Amino acid sequence: MPSLKEIRTKISSVKSTKRIMQAMKMIATVKYAKTQVMINSFRPYYDAYQKIIGTVSKMSTKSGEKFLKKREGDNDLLVLISSDRGLCGSYNTSLFRKIEKEDAIYSAKLFVGKKGQDYFKENSLYDEEISFTEKNYKEVGKNISDKLLSSYLNDELSNIYIGYNHFVSAIVQEPKIAKVLPFQNTGDGEELSADVLIEPDVETFVDIVFPQYFNLIVCSILLDAITSEHAARTAAMDNATKNADEIIKETTKLFNKTRQASITKELMDIVNGAEAVK
Repeated sequence: MPSLKEIRTKISSVKSTKRIMQAMKMIATVKYAKTQVMINSFRPYYDAYQKIIGTVSKMSTKSGEKFLKKREGDNDLLVLISSDRGLCGSYNTSLFRKIEKEDAIYSAKLFVGKKGQDYFKENSLYDEEISFTEKNYKEVGKNISDKLLSSYLNDELSNIYIGYNHFVSAIVQEPKIAKVLPFQNTGDGEELSADVLIEPDVETFVDIVFPQYFNLIVCSILLDAITSEHAARTAAMDNATKNADEIIKETTKLFNKTRQASITKELMDIVNGAEAVK
């Protein structure tokens, strides 16, 4: 049986860890609430843009074919979005397992977040470390989409996929692998009426809005992923705090039991000593 000092040290250590977990939970909760608001503000803009793309996609344009036409080839890329830090439950591992179970073979991977590269131990496309937060996801998304689009239009890549955790709810984050180039679900769109003009012409319009739409897809997924991460970390820290409470409760019981046994033993020694004196 451990000594009273050892048990007291353990209780103190767990209480200290609990305070850290509570602080991390508080920070993650605030960030999660913030990114939820950002997602709700972002979605109407994204949906409206998707309708425009759906409408324009119905027009046969040479520029549009580059983004819409199915490609054959073995130069598929996976952009893997993971976290930089741990303590977020199964946020990373569930996504990694999904990728490993897939039959798809990717010729290259682009890692966004350190945990993905640490796990797969592969070189990242463009040989650079990419990290992001809810504060700079637009800038990071623009940087990523510009580079990927350049490689894609130069036929260096056949198809581009993004693996990430899709935000469903505060307790559910769904691992997902989405094909982002060529464009997949561009929406139903609407037929343009005869009196609608696109200036200067459809070809030029497509050259502008299709790259912007790809950037919008990447930014949307980054925001989705960071929201999922904050939600997962909030839940993980909440569970860790509850577990710490349970450990403290059980260890305190052990402390009281050990102290009671120690006091009983001391009393017995006193009684036995008194009997010996007689």
